[in-house]
Amino acid sequence: MHQSTSTSKYLVVSSDSSSASSESPIQVDNTVAVRRKSNKKSIENAIYSHVRAIRALGRKKINTTEIAEALSLPVLVVNQAVTSLLKKGVKVSNG
Repeated sequence: MHQSTSTSKYLVVSSDSSSASSESPIQVDNTVAVRRKSNKKSIENAIYSHVRAIRALGRKKINTTEIAEALSLPVLVVNQAVTSLLKKGVKVSNG
């Protein structure tokens, strides 16, 4: 016999960007959550908060790859945010 598999409990990801909305619904287990597109300011705030938390734990150095992995962001986005934070007066050591 032929066994069918239900995909109702799986998250289906599509690269189709035909939606004009800034929100995209995600349905998992009969509940709907809304994911909003991250904006530049919220990414900068998350990176700044993460670095402060690491510093509070006593670490003096952290690199952008560690930040990217911890926040599930691309390294390029982290590098852009760090550059933007530099322009805003946040001190960063490159050593």
